[in-house]
Amino acid sequence: MLTLSNYLPKDTEYFYSYPLGDTIFFYNDGDPVADELISARLLACAGKHIKVVVYNSILRHKSLELLRKNSDISFIPKKQIIVLPPTINERTPEFKKNELITEALIKQTSSRNLIMAQPIIDNRLVNDYQIDPKLSIWLNDKKNLDQYVPPEFSPKRYAQFRNGQDFFDSTVKIPVPCVVKVSASSSGEGIRICLNGTDFKKAKKDFKKRAGTLFVEEYISYLHNFGFQFGIPFNKEKKPHIIGYNHQVTAADGEFLGGFILKGPKVKKAQKIKKMIVREILPKIRAMGWYGVGGLDVLLTAQGKFYVIDSNFRTTGMTAYIFLTKNKLITKSMVSFTATFRGSQEEFIKNVLSLNQGKDKVLVIVSLSKKGNEYRFNGALLFEEREEVPKLAVDLIRRGIKSEILQILRFWEY
Repeated sequence: MLTLSNYLPKDTEYFYSYPLGDTIFFYNDGDPVADELISARLLACAGKHIKVVVYNSILRHKSLELLRKNSDISFIPKKQIIVLPPTINERTPEFKKNELITEALIKQTSSRNLIMAQPIIDNRLVNDYQIDPKLSIWLNDKKNLDQYVPPEFSPKRYAQFRNGQDFFDSTVKIPVPCVVKVSASSSGEGIRICLNGTDFKKAKKDFKKRAGTLFVEEYISYLHNFGFQFGIPFNKEKKPHIIGYNHQVTAADGEFLGGFILKGPKVKKAQKIKKMIVREILPKIRAMGWYGVGGLDVLLTAQGKFYVIDSNFRTTGMTAYIFLTKNKLITKSMVSFTATFRGSQEEFIKNVLSLNQGKDKVLVIVSLSKKGNEYRFNGALLFEEREEVPKLAVDLIRRGIKSEILQILRFWEY
């Protein structure tokens, strides 16, 4: 079985989460409910030797127990799960939440074992981190991409600004279309695709208060938007490699919504991209002292050129699904999504979880939480043929499942 345990030292304690708020190091204005689900995705792919830190909501109302009983995939046992205190939840004020998380990690994790997707910078945690947190932060900062990606595979950068106010005040003429990026952010939250002057003016207003660096680069018209998942094993005798890749689904402004993993013929140019990443990028990253599982977002144009547009030196929204696919626990094509369902447990089992197991299943749910009568989950819609997708999406919506990406898939052109 291919899992996180193949890439990280035994007893690693992995927290797939980000600091909240806006600092010079990172911008995270995401949904706290989504953050809670994100932390639990790794329960499906951590393997035998990795402990996973999750929010209390994942075990509240016996959500994980319910998922175990109604799933064909295995989740790690409780002894490998580190649960944060219930005082850290979606209602906790932003300024207080980071402090409470820091205090909990100090108490509940071991020296030199902790890996956090985007490390909290706090002197009290320095001795807990396994990888130098300054290195992780530097690698996850988009403005540093040109330090390890060959220039021929990088979009042209038009301008860079110290913070949002400098960007807002700037009179530098920048061609449109273009892409404005907060240099360190998650899931596309700090990205604005500007197709015209009006979009660009709006981006200036949206990012005026951002504390960290912003830059503007050329807009790439693409044929494929790939997410390449790579592995750099802790054991230096094992070579860095590409684990798999997916086709990204993004909103109009660039926000990540989900990803397709398609069976059948692969995109020919994808092999060339894989070779470039393995030969040109991953050896540089290993030499810096980083290891683990991460992702690179790559655009492929109709002319056959490709560009690396983002880096994720942490597990991603597709990590669990790529591992499950590699391990043949997902054998069909799939598209990932985040969703909610309102109703009783019986209704949730009947309308949702009944689709999550058996040979005819159309769902694979990797994380689940509950508040009141609302269930929230990350999952994948499975399909054999692409023509099935709109019909399957409509059926899930009719069952009471609410999801932005399912609404998009109703009209998906295959």
